[in-house]
Amino acid sequence: MGDYSYLPQQSEEHFVAHNRNDQSFIELNPLPSCLICFSLEEQSSRQFQDFWNWFLNKHSAETYTAYTTYYFDQAYFENDFEERNNSINQLLYSATFEQQPPNFEYLNHQIHIWIAAHQATETPFETEEESYQTAPVFDLLSSESDSSTQTVTPEPMANDSMQANILAALQGIQTALGQRNNTPIPLFRGDAQDPIEWLDDFERAATANQYDDEYKFQIVGGYLQGSPAIWFSQETDVNAQHRIIRWTPINVGEENTSFTTKFEAKFRTPILISKWYMELERRTQGLGEVVTEYAKAIRKLIK
Repeated sequence: MGDYSYLPQQSEEHFVAHNRNDQSFIELNPLPSCLICFSLEEQSSRQFQDFWNWFLNKHSAETYTAYTTYYFDQAYFENDFEERNNSINQLLYSATFEQQPPNFEYLNHQIHIWIAAHQATETPFETEEESYQTAPVFDLLSSESDSSTQTVTPEPMANDSMQANILAALQGIQTALGQRNNTPIPLFRGDAQDPIEWLDDFERAATANQYDDEYKFQIVGGYLQGSPAIWFSQETDVNAQHRIIRWTPINVGEENTSFTTKFEAKFRTPILISKWYMELERRTQGLGEVVTEYAKAIRKLIK
């Protein structure tokens, strides 16, 4: 895959050709994001509407074309990983963005996860019924369409009851992408669950699976459930103040945009701290408990 560095120049040349009515250049140099060449003439699928609402808000997407909807449907209803991957790449070249998006690899991976999660919320009947819809036919050089930011009516997304299916799908994607998943990663649901212990468990599993910080940040949302999942979605939204964009701070000043820092600040609550303090005060070495185990338990309570 690649990046978007060449697209502005390609777009400029393409639209200059439209202004000059240079049909030969346009036919030889089609632009998937061009709403003149790939006008929207048919209603998009329900799955695409859900996808675009997510993509618009999460990744600053701005416009799409018939090329986008076609390759989204190809990706969504394709079971072969490589074929789906290729369709996602085509989809990415056809969308425009309000600001420079991340690299293709990151967006491609995010779309794979989104598709797996969304499919986990559908019944087989729903998925099968949509797959028989007629795919849009591209009408090159048709009448010009409105290129303003497009939005569609949102529909309900995944809920906690689908978490097992979503994680299974995510693990399948990890395998296909060549990522190890030998050590399972636990879920974090919040409430009385210890966030520091969970974060330590996540880091240990990630180290065993040889995940780097970029990949940990890409997948962590799949292991948050309930209110933590909602919090993560809000904190990574493109419009969020001090939006989370990395796993952990490396340089000074990155604390407000790092997952580990904001996660601890959010879920290491005063109530939990008081609870740990009381447990620490009451903790004594039990009969038959070896010193190393006792010391380990004390260290665990000192957070």
